[in-house]
This record gives sequence, C-alpha cells and structure tokens, in this order.
Amino acid sequence: MTITEDIKDIISINIKPRYDSWCDQFTRIFMVKLMTVGALILGMNWYSDKFTCVVPSTLDLDVGFVSQACWINGLYVYEEIRYHADDVGYYGIPTDMTLDGIHPQSGEMCATINVAHKITDNCKPMKKTFFLQFQYMTFVMALLALLYYFPYAIHRLVNEDLGHLQDTMMEETVDAEEVVKNFFNKKYNMGYRMRMRIFGSIIVKVLYIACNLFAFLALDFLLNHQYMTYGVKWINWVQLPNEIAYDYMGVRHYPKPGNELLPAFGFCDVREASRDMKQVVTNKHRFICEISPHTLYQYTFIVTWFFMILSTLISMLGFLLQIFDHAFTIPCFLKSDENARKMYSNMTLRECQYLEFIQQNDMTLYENVLQKLKEERYCAMVGTLTKSQKMMLMSPSGDTTPLFNGNTMEMKEN
Repeated sequence: MTITEDIKDIISINIKPRYDSWCDQFTRIFMVKLMTVGALILGMNWYSDKFTCVVPSTLDLDVGFVSQACWINGLYVYEEIRYHADDVGYYGIPTDMTLDGIHPQSGEMCATINVAHKITDNCKPMKKTFFLQFQYMTFVMALLALLYYFPYAIHRLVNEDLGHLQDTMMEETVDAEEVVKNFFNKKYNMGYRMRMRIFGSIIVKVLYIACNLFAFLALDFLLNHQYMTYGVKWINWVQLPNEIAYDYMGVRHYPKPGNELLPAFGFCDVREASRDMKQVVTNKHRFICEISPHTLYQYTFIVTWFFMILSTLISMLGFLLQIFDHAFTIPCFLKSDENARKMYSNMTLRECQYLEFIQQNDMTLYENVLQKLKEERYCAMVGTLTKSQKMMLMSPSGDTTPLFNGNTMEMKEN
C-alpha cells in the first residue's frame, strides 16, 4: 500500500500557473515522472527478481553459484539464428546446444567442434550478442529523468525575471505601480541582458529537442540498436492472430519484438576450476538461463517508446511556436496604424511577454498595468494626438481594452 501511494504521489501533477509553455511542461514534468516511475519499478524488480539456470543434477556445481556467475557475466544469443523458424528452441538458441556454427553456403547450423574435439571445416562460428542491461538499466532510467529536467534548470536561469513576476503576482495584494516600476523599466529592459534572455529562451527550446533525441538514441545504443523501431515492430506484432503471435517455438518467420529487444532466455558459459591434493578440475559448461526481469523491461520500454516519440514531437512544436511568436510580432507592428507603431516602438519584446503573462493569469492586474504604462511611458506622445485620442489614451476611466490580443499581440486601433 505504501509503494502504491508513493507512485501515486510521483505521478500526480499539480495544476497551477507556470511561466513556461505547455510544450516544455510535458517534457520537464510528465517525462521526468515517467522515467522516475520506470526507475522505481525496474529497481524493485532488480532487487527482488533473480534469474535461474538449468543445471543438471549430475554436475557437482552449486546452482546459486551458476546463477550469480551468469548474472555477472551476462547472457547471450546467436545473431545468425534470430529468424530461423524451425531450428530454434527459444529466441536465438538452437534446439541442439552443440550447434554453435553455420555453413556459409547453405546457411544450415553446424558444430564448430565435433564429438572428437576437432575443429570442423566449413563451419563458421556464429556471432554472440550479449545482454547485460538488467545490471544497470534502473540507473539509466534515473539518469534520463535528470536529463529531461536539465533544460528546465537552464530555463529558470534564463527566465529568472519571469519567475520573479510570477512570485509577485502570487502575493495577496499586487500593486500595479510596483509591477511597472520593477518589470517595465525602459532603461533596463533595452539592455543587452534582456536581449540575451530572448535568445536564451530559444536556446532552451533547442535543448528540449536535443535532450529528447539524445535520450532516445542513448537507449537505442544501449539496447543493441533495436530500440529505434521497437514501437513499429510491436504495432505490427499485436495485429497477428493469437495462435501465431504467442507461439514461441518458431511458427513465425520473425521474432517477438520484446524478445528481439531483450530476450527472456539466453546462453551462459561458466568455467569450473578447482584443485586439491589429489586432482585438478578444469571444465567449461554452457547453460540455458531464464532472464525474467527482461519481461518487465519489455513492457516498460514499449510505454516509454511511445511517450519519447510524443515528447520529441511536442518539443519540436514548442520550438516552432516560439519562433512564430517572435516572428509574427514584428509584422504585427508594421500593420498597425501610425499611433500604434509609436506605442510599439516604446515596447521591447520582453515587455510584451510580461504583458502576455499578466494577461493570462490576472486580467484585472493587466488592465491596471496597461493604464500605468499609458500614463507614464507614452506621455511624450500626447502632444501629437488629437483631443479625442488624448482622452482615450490618458483618462483612467477610458477604454481599457487589452493592448495585445493573444500570441500575436495585436494592437487595438484607436
């Protein structure tokens, strides 16, 4: 019950105002929680579930020693017989354990060493593919959780001013005059630092994309380059009839995607060596072992595959939206009338973002801040306006229609 509650606490998401976009929030909140839960589940399995090997009773070998030795050394399957339909007992394992080679011309399996312990001609040894992911994958999932959070740490550094604005707006009483004084300081906002904040916000978007791609490619590398197409193969496999999809003895001409990624059975070689006063024993044994943790890994990685693809696409969408938001602001300036362009010329892009954030979270404060800006910043324009325009611009009781509308920040025509 405690573990269930802990998982529930981890995956729960608090709905509250945040100053990063929903595209970024998907990666830095949902994906971090997904990888954390994955690390927790795999860690519990890693701690409690062990795999065992088939050790004949005729051998004077301790079963526990064999299992531990195989856990340390890893297990392997033969690469060349992954797609043999009739000659495979389990995925990558021949029905006859002595068949460890393959004829280059015919493609049939053969034994590289015959019963007389002589090397067989024209029998090429098959390639071994080792699997040791069960030893460290829990820690990889935890590192991926940190990786997905890394761009947000940079975001907090770059957008420290937005964080302060959010904290100010969460106070019980918010004075619009103080907001204008602290966040709409024209001399400060026109400086190099504010321009770098705009550029840094774009860099953060790129980092989200880079972290998503790196995480996906890193898992593909660690899983022997079988992870990139894992989801596609899994979708094709679930469409098969039940009697074919789950027949592990070789009716299909291609393996189950989960076994291709992380097989549930494998070979393990253990060397026996001992010496006493009377004799010296040196022998090499090959066992078939089951890797039960891989079954849980298979289902965990299919879930993460789909969400990693989704997170990458959402991060790319977030980058495009950021570029469009900046790009369409300038054409919007140019399409406005003369008075509007004069007002726009006194606003930096960062200040527009401040206004957008205030408008999205507190409309009353937004109207008050906008009125203060009209009174303080644009007083120099009053002499160039008509009497009716002066009254609309300067009167506290005048029109308080939002100066900006949506992401394009469109100016209201006076």
